[in-house]
Amino acid sequence: MKSFDKIKILDNINNLEIKKTINKFLDGLVSMEKNYKDVFVSNFFTPLEFKYVERILKNIDLNFDIIFSEEDYERKILIFYRENYSLNDYLETLKFKDISGIEHRNILGSILHLGINREKVGEIIKVDGYWYIYCLKPIGTFLFSNGLKFAGQDLKLEILNNNFIPSNFKKYEDEKIIVSGLRLDCFVKELARTSREIAQKYIKAGNVNLNYEEYKDFDKKINENDIISIRKEGKFKVDNFGGLTKKNKFVVNIKRYSI
Repeated sequence: MKSFDKIKILDNINNLEIKKTINKFLDGLVSMEKNYKDVFVSNFFTPLEFKYVERILKNIDLNFDIIFSEEDYERKILIFYRENYSLNDYLETLKFKDISGIEHRNILGSILHLGINREKVGEIIKVDGYWYIYCLKPIGTFLFSNGLKFAGQDLKLEILNNNFIPSNFKKYEDEKIIVSGLRLDCFVKELARTSREIAQKYIKAGNVNLNYEEYKDFDKKINENDIISIRKEGKFKVDNFGGLTKKNKFVVNIKRYSI
């Protein structure tokens, strides 16, 4: 494996939680190399964490696979290997039928209530009337044994013999907004359907993320393909800019995430 300067890498990370995550990841790589392990499986990375990981991967000459590499998946894991491996040995998928009123936050809350670390659980998605929960082994088995509840009701979980990882499952609603400028506060104003003043309060309070990172800079420039998340309002992708109005305002095509 190519050498890397761990201290230098960590010094370039300001966020303490992300620094801890990357430190643990680097320790795992070193352990694999030092002890000549056949496989090293990372924890699940958030999109922001994975930005730092991608830089590190450029200096690594080990074989690796990115699991959940498609854009629809936010949380990803890495598997480094010297020989062929079976994904089923490291990843578990739980499945249950959708029930009225249940949402992503309810499922995640039930999981965390059992003391499971968030980094051990990946996407929680709904596809064709069923929910799927991805976990590092043996977390799925633990959840299956202990059970998950919603509104006092036991969820009828099953563990799949083979992991099911669908493509293009995200659903969007196409919208068109008109903004006076390509600033973050202008977009928040239109997406949240509020005033510029309240939009700036949202940003200042830390309720707005741009590309999964908190921004408090009102005039941060927005670009095509940026992801804007507004707490309690939703998540949006800036699809493309559609020209100018007669009053020189920007027409922007937006994709609103519906799940």
